Amino acid sequence: MAYITEVTYTQTGNTNKDFLVTFPFIATTDIKVQLEGVTTSAFTIDQTGATKVVMDTAPTAGQKIRVFRDTDIDAIEATYSAGSSIRSTDLNTNNRQLLYAAQEFGTLKEDNSVSFTLGNKGDINVNSSSDWVINNNAIELAMMTDNSVGTDELVNSSVTSAKLASATITDSELSTNAVIEAKIASDAVTENKIKDGAVTADKIPNGTISLAKLAAGISALFSPVGAIIYYPKATPPTGYLKCNGDTIPNGSGTVQGITTDFTDLYAVIGATLPDLRGEFVRGLDDGRGIDSSRTVNSAQGDDNKAHTHTATASSASAGGHTHNVSYNQQQVEDTGSAWTTDIRKDGGDGDGGSTAYNDNPGGFINTDGAHSHTVTATVASSGGTEARPRNVALLACIKY
Repeated sequence: MAYITEVTYTQTGNTNKDFLVTFPFIATTDIKVQLEGVTTSAFTIDQTGATKVVMDTAPTAGQKIRVFRDTDIDAIEATYSAGSSIRSTDLNTNNRQLLYAAQEFGTLKEDNSVSFTLGNKGDINVNSSSDWVINNNAIELAMMTDNSVGTDELVNSSVTSAKLASATITDSELSTNAVIEAKIASDAVTENKIKDGAVTADKIPNGTISLAKLAAGISALFSPVGAIIYYPKATPPTGYLKCNGDTIPNGSGTVQGITTDFTDLYAVIGATLPDLRGEFVRGLDDGRGIDSSRTVNSAQGDDNKAHTHTATASSASAGGHTHNVSYNQQQVEDTGSAWTTDIRKDGGDGDGGSTAYNDNPGGFINTDGAHSHTVTATVASSGGTEARPRNVALLACIKY
């Protein structure tokens, strides 16, 4: 069918108010307008050139404007009186009235009566009086009532993960035992997904946890990322790196031949492994006041506490001393049995003869005067090139 009874426009801007009438009509009153499916009278008809509808207010961008014909058939256009002549124009007008009304059979009237013509009606395509088809993508979300789509309306596998909003599925949406092992991806259940006390002994079947998994779990429990241990071998155990000052990436990379994600370790120590080769470790003062002004991971040079040494020297010989006795030609008299301190004046031979004595002898003894001795003591150097306690060399390792 080639006849046209309506035309639909989509507003492309915000200023256009004129819309052409592309179908024939009898009277301008037969031209109707709908804006977004609602009939409106806020327009005029301009017939200065091609007939067009002029809206009072320009529709907004994206709105649909339907211009259609609704021929008035409440009364015939031309009536005939007895004895009057029949004009061809009147016959044609009446026939066109009937023709247009027949063509419009299927358009939505203002009085909401419904008839049909075949063809595309926008959201619905009319194939016959009993075959009306909803076009693809014609039902908009706003046209659906709440809870109108149930499980019967969903085909298998129709709801994909891309259609699920984040956090929309909670435990209330999951039935008991709904999540089976086959639906859990490898390594999908992490420590953060297990609440405290959730894993009991009866939930662990025999043989399900290998020694390797158990060892790894215990290691993670007692040795958090960044923990430092000392190992009695030249290579670190699994899960550890040497504390040798190497640089690590903030993400995946290879360090000391180990390729993994080092993000967690980077968050603890930064880009550089601590270098503990040949170092003694000292507990952080942390406000105690013994080793003040220290920060964690800071290095400290070697030092010795200030002290003194005491030197002791024994008394030594004073050396040679000379004592002189001057007689001035005076002699000591021998009285026979003992020497006296008397000195003879006449220079006798001391044979005990009778002689007068000099009470003021001229003899004297020379002695050293008051003096001191200087003692020099030397403390000998001993030891090696550093100060250290007794120790055992072990390999320092850090958990990654």
